[in-house]
Amino acid sequence: MKKSEITHRQFILLIHGIQVGTGVLSLPRMLAEVAGTDGWISILLGWIINLVLGIIIVWVMSQYPQYTFSQLITRLFGKFIATFVIIVLFCHFALFSWSVFADAMLYIKAWFLPMTQTPIIMCLFITPALLTAKKNILVVARYSEFVFYFTLWMPLVMLFPLLEAQFVHLLPVLKEGWVPVIKAVDNTTVAFIGNEIIFLIYPFLKSKETAIRGVIASNTLTMLLYLFVTVISYAYFSPDEVTQYSQPVLNLLKVVEFRFLERIDVIYLALYLFVVSTSWVNYIYSTGVCASQLVKSSNHSPFVLVFGVLIVVLSAWIEPSWQQSRQWMNWCKYSGIIVAYLLPVILMVYIKAIQLFPNKTNPSEA
Repeated sequence: MKKSEITHRQFILLIHGIQVGTGVLSLPRMLAEVAGTDGWISILLGWIINLVLGIIIVWVMSQYPQYTFSQLITRLFGKFIATFVIIVLFCHFALFSWSVFADAMLYIKAWFLPMTQTPIIMCLFITPALLTAKKNILVVARYSEFVFYFTLWMPLVMLFPLLEAQFVHLLPVLKEGWVPVIKAVDNTTVAFIGNEIIFLIYPFLKSKETAIRGVIASNTLTMLLYLFVTVISYAYFSPDEVTQYSQPVLNLLKVVEFRFLERIDVIYLALYLFVVSTSWVNYIYSTGVCASQLVKSSNHSPFVLVFGVLIVVLSAWIEPSWQQSRQWMNWCKYSGIIVAYLLPVILMVYIKAIQLFPNKTNPSEA
């Protein structure tokens, strides 16, 4: 672990990188369908909820800072339940890895390579991802850090549509009350999922006392990005028009024009794949780590490579469609609720019970 320690900044960007994927492109429409142009308020509510749960995860891991997640679960519940929890975590990361790859592949096929077969596209993009994910957490963290700085300019392109935006579209605030806004929070679930990676990377954090600040910073970065693109989309499009586009952010980029450059939306999407790659690299790494913990191995590389081959084979067999991709994202939402929302609360309550009743024998130690 000493050789793979990550800095506070890398900890922040690992969490932020796994949270931001292709979902941001369609998030304004998904929120507008439920809450209208008040959907930006739902982002703030979703941010608060995920922030609290991220802090709970840090608190849980900080109670046993010398343990990995599998060792912590084994200490608390015993080997049988620990194995079950790791399997659930493995399925969660594997499902997200597959969903993010399938969604990105559909964008690539629709915008760049419409005549190319799905397995070939998968091979092209999964190979560099596997080469990164099979390394230790320090390499993965450095990649997330590099991509963040390399794409830091991209949100600035979204400022050009503001010249023709009408912020009156956002008024009146809470035009239909709080009920639609609260219902729309459900659509932010997949967008903010990612705090659960703290279970795996916390032991590698060099300065563990900064973990809570890192969770706040990473989730705030994600929230500001979602809020930025959502408010601009609502201000540019009318309340009814924004729901007519499947990916409003890409339609928004079509209005950006330069004399020396055409189709900025295509170029932007091609470069945005670097941002998405931090999500699928982190998810594949997490999948491999969970698989290695199940068989008590310290090397996750073989499991990453096997999982990559399975993704390519599965893509050739299923031939993913947009409808299937939406269905898989719904499954990811339910998986995220279990792993990122329920599991931290259960662990916190159980650890608190142990601390309040120290004389009770821990079942795992009986």
